[in-house]
Amino acid sequence: MKMETLLAAKELQNIKLIAGHQGLKRNVQLIGMIEAPDIESYLFADQLLVTTGYHYYQDVNLLKLLIKKMAAANCAGLGIKANRYFKKIPQDVIQLAESLCFPLLLTPAKESLSKTVSSLIKVVIQSDALKLSRVIQQNQRLSRLALNNTRFNIFLDQCAAYLQHDIVLLDSHFRVCYSNQSLSQQQAQISGSLRRESRINYFSLTEEATVKLAERQLRIIPLMVMYPENKSFIGIFDLEKSTSMQQLQLQQIQNIISLMNSRTDVIKEDIIHRCNDFFVNVLAGKIRQDLIEQQAEQNQIKLTDDCLCAICGLKPAKRGGILFLKQTEQTRRLADWFIDEYAIQAATFILQQQLVLVIAATQNAEHFLKALAAFLKQTIGKQFLLKIGLSHSSLPITKLTKIYQEAQEAYTLAEQSKILIQRFRPKKVSELLQLIPQNEAESFINETLGPLFKIKNKQEAADLIQTLRLYIYNHQQINLVAKQLFIHRNTVVYRLNKTADILGVNFEDPEIIQRLLLALLLYVEK
Repeated sequence: MKMETLLAAKELQNIKLIAGHQGLKRNVQLIGMIEAPDIESYLFADQLLVTTGYHYYQDVNLLKLLIKKMAAANCAGLGIKANRYFKKIPQDVIQLAESLCFPLLLTPAKESLSKTVSSLIKVVIQSDALKLSRVIQQNQRLSRLALNNTRFNIFLDQCAAYLQHDIVLLDSHFRVCYSNQSLSQQQAQISGSLRRESRINYFSLTEEATVKLAERQLRIIPLMVMYPENKSFIGIFDLEKSTSMQQLQLQQIQNIISLMNSRTDVIKEDIIHRCNDFFVNVLAGKIRQDLIEQQAEQNQIKLTDDCLCAICGLKPAKRGGILFLKQTEQTRRLADWFIDEYAIQAATFILQQQLVLVIAATQNAEHFLKALAAFLKQTIGKQFLLKIGLSHSSLPITKLTKIYQEAQEAYTLAEQSKILIQRFRPKKVSELLQLIPQNEAESFINETLGPLFKIKNKQEAADLIQTLRLYIYNHQQINLVAKQLFIHRNTVVYRLNKTADILGVNFEDPEIIQRLLLALLLYVEK
């Protein structure tokens, strides 16, 4: 309580203020009696001391030193028993107390010092009990508001009234979600200033911090949350130093808002799980196209246009390590935070312990994934290795299966290399042919072209194979083959007829031509 409130109590009307009138706003929390001359070594803020004056009446300089030290320690004041050892308080002592704005009191001469101390303590305790009762009532009212699912802005109005300070609720991006009524028109401005000028790493903030916004101080207090990636904060304006009762009020407000936030987190997690199920069912082909577009609108995915798919996977850095689902879920929450922080048009879901991202084709997907990878690696540390595969095609969500398959193949290639992000690229025919096992390719070549390899004249065999290849490549245009080989047209016809006889095939059959083409391609590659 304030010194002026204490002295106004009826029980203390015989205590007189003789100096330090400008210090009546000092807080009084502790009452003590001076029984030793070295009390100045054991001073506390908000402490009111009373003395008979025995240790000081013969050495006024000691009394002056005590007053100076008590003022410096932000003590509440000093009371001296009237007409005991000091018949009159020296004028220089009064002037010193006045200059330091330090309350100097005279306690009743006809009342024992212990009785005076008892009366002072009783008034302070009654005041604290009244405040505590008021705080308990406030807590009960706030709890009822929370249990009744009262809107956050109404709840914060009540908090601001109790604290007598403006209050805001911040999300994990330092954006004002809600505030009391007097700040309702300033929410965007406060958010912008906090994100641009505070220079606080709000993603990692776990302790109280104070920032200056214009001419005001904002005290930021982290709240208890279900997941560190979904943290929230309350911000109290101009509460640089709080009383014990305000601290109690603050703690109660923190606890109740944390409880209200946990309900919000549960709702968010439910939405995320439904979104996850939606994408998994799209991949499985269990949702009609019209329902896919409708569900996308309901989830506010905003990806009805073309989009890309990326797969982000973790694996233990050390051999024998285990990847649990909670690590993948944490990665999803981190990715969601990053997407929200930079307003990326994307959505996430988990499939087979991998994080899958659906990214709008309008985004620079590779730039986004590089930045996301750097963020994730910094957050998850060296315990896990990160790899990302990105699709080449960009298609609507209705074609999610195709771009997911591309991303999965790209991810497999990334796992097999030192590359962090691998983008799928369509394979050339030669690359596709290399995927055929060598023994099967050789068997097919021998079955299709084998008789040509048995010709004793190797040059003749080579001429026949070359002529056949150009004949098929040039869409069976004999004149074009003759021109490319610098031979007569009749020579080309002769070679083709001989090749057909040796292989026992008819070049007029399209299926035969396809088979010969595949064999020739495999022959070149193998």
